[in-house]
Amino acid sequence: MRQGYFLQAVMAIAILYSCLEPAECLYESQIRDFLNEFRNRMCHPIPNLGLPALDPFVLGPGQTSMNNKYLIDFTGSIDDFQLHGLSDFEVPTLTLNPVPGLKSTIQVNFPYTYFKSLYTAKGSLAYILNLAGDGNAEAFIKDFSFLISFRLRTLSPLGITSLQIELYLGDLKINFENLLEEDRIDDFVHSLVNEMGVELLDDVWSYEQGTVVAKVQTLVNNFLGQYSLQDILQIIAGGGGGEGGESKPIFEGVEPDCKLGSESILD
Repeated sequence: MRQGYFLQAVMAIAILYSCLEPAECLYESQIRDFLNEFRNRMCHPIPNLGLPALDPFVLGPGQTSMNNKYLIDFTGSIDDFQLHGLSDFEVPTLTLNPVPGLKSTIQVNFPYTYFKSLYTAKGSLAYILNLAGDGNAEAFIKDFSFLISFRLRTLSPLGITSLQIELYLGDLKINFENLLEEDRIDDFVHSLVNEMGVELLDDVWSYEQGTVVAKVQTLVNNFLGQYSLQDILQIIAGGGGGEGGESKPIFEGVEPDCKLGSESILD
């Protein structure tokens, strides 16, 4: 799914680094350059990585549904979904072990992200509150970060094992027009989420973490499994990998004009 592309790319970059010997300082410098070149192009599709434009990240129209027993049961849709701020990512922690089987970690921070969309949502919360969602939806998130740890598997196919993901959130504010049928309850739920959203999401994450991590590990391994270790090294050195020893520069044809005037995220 397209929603997993950005996380796949971040994990792939981590794997690239962990494949290298610690003494190869030239490659460390190249990885820093790669991250900044990537950030500077995130407003455009990057064909050689198979990525759509990621800032803003656009979805829709689309349909969705959920039936989480005793919690939420709904069907809904989104249109003109736009998520902004992904290209402002920071990487304060990059501790990647080149020895297969030993743990590596990477932390990625997003100082400020927000989305806006048209939406519908019909169903219920806990089979008590009826959803009547139909209109504009928007939310902003401050100081969101995730800390990833994993172990590298270098045997074919290339991949990771023992993936763990910890999420941290500074603040959350939402506004979903006409979310609930009863106006007074709708106002109360918005106030509750905007006051206690961090704690509520932490509870949801604790409940769903195992399922999400398993799916993410599968997505990442499907992505990495397309490449050999040689391909990965060619990518980080400036090529795109591929058979026959020939490859195109990874950012060929993509202008680095998305973050003009911004400073390096890793300096």
